[in-house]
Amino acid sequence: MTRKCNYNNFNNHIKFPYQKIWRRFFGVFFDKEENCNVKIFTFPDTTEVTIEVKPIKEEQQRYKLEKTSECIWQTKLTKEQIKSGDRYRFIITRKDKTIQVKDPCSMWQDSYFKWSRAYNHNNFKWTDDYWQENKNPEKVSRLSTNSNILADVKSLRIYELHIGTFTDEGTFKSAKEKLKYITEELGFNAIEIMPVENTYSFNWGYDGVDKYAPNNTYGTPDDLKDLINYAHRIGLNVIMDVVPNHLGPDLAELHLTGPYTDGTNCFGFKFNFENQYGDLTRDYIIGSCLNWIMNYHCDGLRVDMTKFMASDYTMKQMAAEINFYNPDAFLIAEDGRDNDGRVTRIFPQKEIDENEHNHEKFIEKIKKNSISLNSLGFDSEWDFVFHKQIASTVLGAWEWWKKDINNFDKTLYNAQTRVKYVMSHDEIGNIDGTRLITKIITNELNLYNNVITDSHSDKCKVSAQAGHAILKALITGEFDEMSEIEKIEFFNKIKVSKIYTKEEIFEKYIKAINMHKMAIGKIYSIPGPKMVFQGDEDANLAHFKFFRKFSTGPEPYLLEKGYKPGIDAMKDSKLNAINVSEKYAYINDAVRKFVSDLNQINKNNIALSSGYIVKTYLNEEDDVHAIHCKKIYNEIFSISNFSNVPYYKSYGVLFPKGNWKEILNSDDIKYTGEGKYTNPKIFTEKYNYISVPAYGTIIFEKIN
Repeated sequence: MTRKCNYNNFNNHIKFPYQKIWRRFFGVFFDKEENCNVKIFTFPDTTEVTIEVKPIKEEQQRYKLEKTSECIWQTKLTKEQIKSGDRYRFIITRKDKTIQVKDPCSMWQDSYFKWSRAYNHNNFKWTDDYWQENKNPEKVSRLSTNSNILADVKSLRIYELHIGTFTDEGTFKSAKEKLKYITEELGFNAIEIMPVENTYSFNWGYDGVDKYAPNNTYGTPDDLKDLINYAHRIGLNVIMDVVPNHLGPDLAELHLTGPYTDGTNCFGFKFNFENQYGDLTRDYIIGSCLNWIMNYHCDGLRVDMTKFMASDYTMKQMAAEINFYNPDAFLIAEDGRDNDGRVTRIFPQKEIDENEHNHEKFIEKIKKNSISLNSLGFDSEWDFVFHKQIASTVLGAWEWWKKDINNFDKTLYNAQTRVKYVMSHDEIGNIDGTRLITKIITNELNLYNNVITDSHSDKCKVSAQAGHAILKALITGEFDEMSEIEKIEFFNKIKVSKIYTKEEIFEKYIKAINMHKMAIGKIYSIPGPKMVFQGDEDANLAHFKFFRKFSTGPEPYLLEKGYKPGIDAMKDSKLNAINVSEKYAYINDAVRKFVSDLNQINKNNIALSSGYIVKTYLNEEDDVHAIHCKKIYNEIFSISNFSNVPYYKSYGVLFPKGNWKEILNSDDIKYTGEGKYTNPKIFTEKYNYISVPAYGTIIFEKIN
């Protein structure tokens, strides 16, 4: 029986069994008897729709669909007419032409570009009942406050990964083999999988055109399910990154299939969410989100660049329907409208049409009804503001933000419910492909002013890649083996006019490592969800570039990025792209240990997961910042030094009331520190002189 969703009551849900058909569904969907429902949304002037089925070893057959409403055609096929694994496509006849298209809701795509493959979700045998029945305390739920077992969204410790570059093989199967590393060795409780929406061959994730089908270069739908099933078995939540704001530019057929799109935005085709037939487009994109939750058992979604959806109404409907069918499922938006306000439409098209002749008053109504992500039903969002501040504090300057620790202090209170990170795929791949440590080295060696090129744009690109080449030469041991003449040739090749010594480079490298640890340590000192991008947990220096295979050509991107974003860019982005010399491998091990200990401290202290900030302390003159967090009996006091000035038992600190013990110090020898600036004793006095390392983070726990 179909139940109507009450959009205004997010807590009044009934959890449906996973293989039930949700009330809004298109495409090819098998029932338990293996018969098939077929439904497509197409143009209103369509005169005939046929599904052509091509079994693997039989002749292809055609079956006509019936028109059931202005834009909807559907039929039912028996298990003798179509089977899981068969290829099929739709033939759409309009008044002026006939076209053949793949299923816009295809669940399985392979190299047959114009054909889809039927896939029966009922055939996969899940073994995660213990997880789905909410018996594992590691499971994160948006309704955790109603349970004594489940974890809060604020407790998320997310590891962001890209299937294609996470392993050498770049498949779902090989990624599965590394999941224990993420949870057991590193201590994360969630993975966020960058988009796997299928498209023209490999890509970095955000150019998908088949919104329901996993990318065939990574494996089959069963392979992805097997990965998620195993993740749940070892206590990992799975967040799927989805892209409802645009279609990629290669092999997109939605605009040929029906009125799904409405022009383009800065990424590609944008969706027709709020014009005529927008209700059906919303059904299509919300169905794609439900697909990952219902059919793949994902625990939550990260929704890419929601402001470019230009439809808060769609966001509200998305949250309502997802949480109706799975009340535990949580939603994280990448929105980025902190400074823009939320004035995009939150009203249905009918109401907009009714106010067509009173446009100005209606706009005023929209402004008065501007709403927060929380009231749209979203549970968290990526914290752009915090990221900009932490990055600017480390790098000195970042885009339009300037170093200002006072502004940084103000961002922390909102950050308690938002996903905090130092770098994500965006800040690496969308710029020059280099990571934070490389960006720091580029600054510290003043490469911008020492590269041999003229324009500002070229200087930025060349200096970033020069910084990467210098670090790579150091950590692979290549620099150790160079003669003086070879060093001159090396710097000439990377267009750097100055010859740096190994000692100079290593000194700056260690400084960059300390700043990297300090930034991550700061994230883990704030209550609420936090995230680390793949490789940053052990100071991996491999690129993460923008990459994809193009159906046309990459020339425009070559000018923008400074490199060809094809197969070589993907290979450069593999985590194992750089073979680190044994001489320097201890640094990677030490940073990995640091992140692992931070995860453990966050897991063991509810003040840092679901707690709140009691007070922040700021010394602008010294660039030292402290945070006092609390929840019930648990209290944490952390100190970060954003300057290059260390303090040996000489920095005066006014501690919160109680006795405090140091439980982490980034200067510890096991984290590549000197071990000189740790504080071994318990502080019982309110005012104490302590040691604070340069670019360091210290965490104290209240013991009584």
